[in-house]
Amino acid sequence: MTRVGVIGVGGMGACHARHVVDLAGAELAWIADPDEGAGQALADELSCEWVAEGMDRIDEADALVIACPDRFHHRYVMAGLERGVPILAEKPLTVELADAREIVDTEVALGRRLIQLGFMRVYDERHTQVADALEHLGAAQHIRCVHRNTNDGSRTVPQMLVESIIHDIHTVRWLGDDEIVSVATSVIAGGAGTRMIIATCRLASGAVAVLEFDDIATGYEVSVEVTAERGNVVAAEPLRALVRADGMVAGVIGDDWFSPFLDTYRVEMRDFLDSVEAGAARGPSAWDGYAAQAVVEAAAASAAADGVAAGVDLPIKPALYSAYPSPIDKDGVSP
Repeated sequence: MTRVGVIGVGGMGACHARHVVDLAGAELAWIADPDEGAGQALADELSCEWVAEGMDRIDEADALVIACPDRFHHRYVMAGLERGVPILAEKPLTVELADAREIVDTEVALGRRLIQLGFMRVYDERHTQVADALEHLGAAQHIRCVHRNTNDGSRTVPQMLVESIIHDIHTVRWLGDDEIVSVATSVIAGGAGTRMIIATCRLASGAVAVLEFDDIATGYEVSVEVTAERGNVVAAEPLRALVRADGMVAGVIGDDWFSPFLDTYRVEMRDFLDSVEAGAARGPSAWDGYAAQAVVEAAAASAAADGVAAGVDLPIKPALYSAYPSPIDKDGVSP
């Protein structure tokens, strides 16, 4: 039985903790959060122990889930690596590129992967259908990612990049099967500051990707379209009822970013637990987190330079990360 410790019990941490309890082959050893009210309430619900600080309890876990605020990721990921504990870390890997590089270097020195990063779209059925189609359509030539949130536009450009658009950056790297080598960022004002970010990325293959992010949309939506050598594939729209009334036909978009991916998070956790049992991490890696963070920094630099393209400076990818294992099969069961 895999004993799992969860650090951070906000929305994502609580979701992960509940899935650990629900899934076979795992036991929730403890949850950690400085908020005693939230921590103890979840511990009571899930019949586990709450602690304010999880650092000293890592040795008592067979696996670690890190879902605390982004600025603390580096601290806990490094602690898990030092103890040789498999880790499911929420994105971003870190908020500073140098910290992400330290994590990659440390894992490479260990000689085996311990980290699975929470770029969960690789487990989302709509996105995996696109990836499956590309196996028969050849190399991607153009990728378009559209990401709409329902915030007030008060976040800074760097915050929007590292907190939200980093998902789309990973989608491009994953579906494009290549690294992003340059990015040009346009910023559109609105709300309390920034409304939209449009990032045009060039991949090493010569393919082009356009990331369109709206932080003040009327509903939450994520979509992707890929034009490849032998065809085009567009992610399916979520199934929603159409209502005919008052001379109109309408469908609800919704403003919730969390619930549409509940099943995806469950599949992600199942794969993580299976990988712990198998003794070999799979899915998005620390390198994916580092490479995406490098694109974030280049995109921020481009935005600060009024959209002048900025190069993405990446070292040679370590051999440890050369393979990208398929996370799951069609039934959501790990291979």
